[in-house]
Amino acid sequence: MFDIESCVCFINNKTSKKMADMFNERLIPLGVTRVQWMAMYYLLKYGDMNQKDLGERMDIKESTVARLLDRMETEDLILRTQAKEDRRIKYIKLTQKGRERIEELLEEGQKMSEFFSKGITEEETEVFKRVLQKFMKNIS
Repeated sequence: MFDIESCVCFINNKTSKKMADMFNERLIPLGVTRVQWMAMYYLLKYGDMNQKDLGERMDIKESTVARLLDRMETEDLILRTQAKEDRRIKYIKLTQKGRERIEELLEEGQKMSEFFSKGITEEETEVFKRVLQKFMKNIS
């Protein structure tokens, strides 16, 4: 009989959710959510991009990205501009405030990564990443 508690997919999902929740709880007192942190991270790392590309990087729907960006624009963390070639496309860029904010908060990601991987060797981490990549390949 199928046992959900021993199914790698469900264990991974449960673990990922708990990790995301914990990271969010750490960031909220600092004035930002985990999802805002991720958006600012990708904009810092890859530069200006349109909403669709940002949503794909974050693995969230465009409608969710739009609501997220509304909040971030209100907080002066990002600026949206219309593309000259197609008025339906909006490009997103970090404001100076947004850039400063994510640069201040980058270390929180490092701290969480270190916390989650406590007691796990680099070799185990590499094996885990390879296994996850195989899962992703099977999904594709």
